[in-house]
Amino acid sequence: MKKLRIVFILAVIAIVAGCVHTVEFKTPEAASYSKTLPCKAALHMKEDLKNKMYSARAFSSGIANRWDVPIGKIVYDYADSYLQKGFDGFYKVDSLSGVKKGDVLIDIADINYYMGGQAAHADIVIDVNGKSGEKTFNKKYRADGPSGYGRFFLGGAFAQKSAIRQSTDVVLKDIFKSFMADYAGSKDMCR
Repeated sequence: MKKLRIVFILAVIAIVAGCVHTVEFKTPEAASYSKTLPCKAALHMKEDLKNKMYSARAFSSGIANRWDVPIGKIVYDYADSYLQKGFDGFYKVDSLSGVKKGDVLIDIADINYYMGGQAAHADIVIDVNGKSGEKTFNKKYRADGPSGYGRFFLGGAFAQKSAIRQSTDVVLKDIFKSFMADYAGSKDMCR
């Protein structure tokens, strides 16, 4: 009976502690657009949002595996890559005081990210402050990535890591391309 209890405790510890897999992402290539917007833009994201982490376990890859997705860093990298060639000038700032006079500020205001049905899902709120500092654009973008469900049973835990990357990549590309299209077509563009 005592041995059974020890085995049970060790199994619970293995499930709870398990293996932690940080899902690493490559910095995406900069997106190109047919024309750039006629203004300079600064990208800002609060430090706590940059440090946001999504962690989850999935039965399909074994409950002992925990997946850590540094979603804040990933969103910031994708915003940089997908916005930098969309403006006549583009730079990143750590604080709002770093925005140069006459430039617009693109602020990643909120991120809600999760994996469900073996697919990435995200809501990202993007605010734009115009040249005089007032908010001229605000929109919540939602995207759902493709599911990699079928691959998990064949490939196990490492196939899940790849599926997380691929699904998240689709979600973030869709969101930032949509933002560029919406902002370019808005009446308050570069104002």
